[in-house]
Amino acid sequence: MLSIKLLPSTLKSYRHALTPKRLWNAGKVITSYALSNIFKRDIRLGKPFVLMVEPTNFCNLKCPLCPSGNGEMTRPRGTMELERFEKVLKEQAEHLFLLMLWNQGEPFINKHLTDMVRIATAHNVPTLTSTNVHYIKSPEIAEDIVDSGLSEIIVSLDGVTSESYVKYRVGGNFDRVLDGIRLLVEAKKKLKANHPVIHLQFIIMKHNEHEIEAARNLSQELGVDRLSLKTAQVYTEEEAETFLPEDENLSRYDYGVEKLSTKSKIANTCRHLWYSTVINWDGAVSPCCFDKDVHYGLGTAGNAQPFDAVWTGEKYTDFRNAILNDRASVPICNNCSEGIKGLFYDIEQVKP
Repeated sequence: MLSIKLLPSTLKSYRHALTPKRLWNAGKVITSYALSNIFKRDIRLGKPFVLMVEPTNFCNLKCPLCPSGNGEMTRPRGTMELERFEKVLKEQAEHLFLLMLWNQGEPFINKHLTDMVRIATAHNVPTLTSTNVHYIKSPEIAEDIVDSGLSEIIVSLDGVTSESYVKYRVGGNFDRVLDGIRLLVEAKKKLKANHPVIHLQFIIMKHNEHEIEAARNLSQELGVDRLSLKTAQVYTEEEAETFLPEDENLSRYDYGVEKLSTKSKIANTCRHLWYSTVINWDGAVSPCCFDKDVHYGLGTAGNAQPFDAVWTGEKYTDFRNAILNDRASVPICNNCSEGIKGLFYDIEQVKP
């Protein structure tokens, strides 16, 4: 899910989509979220204004901390059909400030990804996707991405050398990633476009924490628009020992405690449950992207049942109430990035 730190600057870039209807809906959502926190029960007066859609949960890489890549994902694999996407978007477009086209998996494995972007663009909905870049391998593909109207693209590059890159991006090709980023930059120049914003993301881990300054230099050299230095998320003590940086300032975890723990106490609230929703490739609705195996399935979108029936349904209501009552009792919330300190070490504008 898009971080709270990134959201204001992202929405500012997409201000052309701030229609009166969307602003009115957002006002209702924010009000209902505030009231829910005051009265400690689910109150909803609007519809989600941020939507995450999963184009696919297949991936070409084997990243060891990702359930899609490391094989720990138990739910079925597949790609979203364009017909389902069109139905999902049609139901929600007039309320959306932002459509995020990723969750688990590599989005560009879905051959309809740029078609999805074009549909959203036609509805004046800003779009954001995240990629490991391996499928951007020709000028024609890069130009199709730019031409589609994509607003922003996060490109993952967790190393400044091939050796450090493949320690986490297992099965990846460092040079191909660099070439893909350059193709995007050149396509924007050729088509004289100011979109998509090319956002390079560098996850800080033990094996690359010494490369931060080099990552800044590389982002300048590549000509990207933005660089984010993101802290790593781990799930076990063994993963922490392997991947967390030596410098605690570069981590979201507290090194002074025995049990793996984030630096902030879990509060009984979560704004994501009021302002956003996640729809997976098969239409399964999740409360957020941390429900990676859809253990908390809330319904199905893109079929005969309207999404409003899911959004206002008993399962969603019960889940929100559970968070307001005791968020720490919900397993997916105990290693969540919502409200924690240190999710990002830094976010930098590379180009004005």
